[in-house]
Amino acid sequence: MTNGEFERLSERYNNGKCTPEEIAFIETWVELNCGVDQHDATIFGSEADATITETEIWQNIQIFSGLKPKPKKKSKRNWLISTVAAAVTLIVISVVIGLREQPGELPLAGLETYNTSLSEQRIILPDSSIVILSEGASIITDENYGEHNRTVRLTGEAFFDIKRNPNKPFLVYSGELVTEVLGTSFHVKPGLDNKAIEVSVVTGKVSVYVSEKDHTQRKSGVIIIPNQKVVFNTKLKTIRQDIVDEPKIVGNKALNSVFNFDAIPVSEVLDVLRQAYGIDIVLSKSGIGDCRFTGDLSGFELFRQLDYICDVIDAEYEVRGTTIFMTGNECQTLH
Repeated sequence: MTNGEFERLSERYNNGKCTPEEIAFIETWVELNCGVDQHDATIFGSEADATITETEIWQNIQIFSGLKPKPKKKSKRNWLISTVAAAVTLIVISVVIGLREQPGELPLAGLETYNTSLSEQRIILPDSSIVILSEGASIITDENYGEHNRTVRLTGEAFFDIKRNPNKPFLVYSGELVTEVLGTSFHVKPGLDNKAIEVSVVTGKVSVYVSEKDHTQRKSGVIIIPNQKVVFNTKLKTIRQDIVDEPKIVGNKALNSVFNFDAIPVSEVLDVLRQAYGIDIVLSKSGIGDCRFTGDLSGFELFRQLDYICDVIDAEYEVRGTTIFMTGNECQTLH
């Protein structure tokens, strides 16, 4: 929100000229983000005690949003403006009324939060779900959040840790890409030059699809699970499934302590890796599984572990979508 928009909204509110929608937005925002109930007069005391000069407000906003200094002008605002000024820390939050629709995007009205700091910022949504906004990212929380769906629009990169609610799906709109979950944790980030959007799952299961222009139809939808990602090409409107760059252990964490093998058949070694990472590893020739592997793979990420195995048994592997294929020469079975 620009300083002019902030000024106009403040004047309308103080003069009693805000629309019901604007008033609802303002009061809801204050309650959710400042921990203040505007109906509790004991918090504020008298109106005079809760006022603040416009200059003080703008000094706070200028520090964190980079706005040009505004000439000093004394005027008083009510408790709402005082609360807003106090809440402007490393995050600039604004009220968005009737946001203009961008081509291919869902029009959304609600509360917009910008991260203008040089570090990640933690946002708590109305249902206690958590969003970690990366530097320069912003998110709009739908004004009807939680009534039917829990809808947000993301610009930039963020990590989501969503409270499970089977009756109210959580939807993230990022450009034309929609990520839908019931309760899980995942990353959403844009590619270079905004030519792609990547969604990767940390826990749970995520449905990702492209939104049609009328926002009621879906296409090119896929389901991804931990250690999988999708890459949406914003130009070609295509979705590609893949394995994340650095898979994490998703099974029993104690499996990391059993990555030390002594003359174990490769087929059994790969079974351990499948269970640990939840990733399908296929042997192109069954004979490869009879090869014996000795080595300690503890402390290495999955692809480095596979590199070591292939070096020992003279094999190679490739990633095809969300599956890893291993090929090589057969080994004689040891009895």
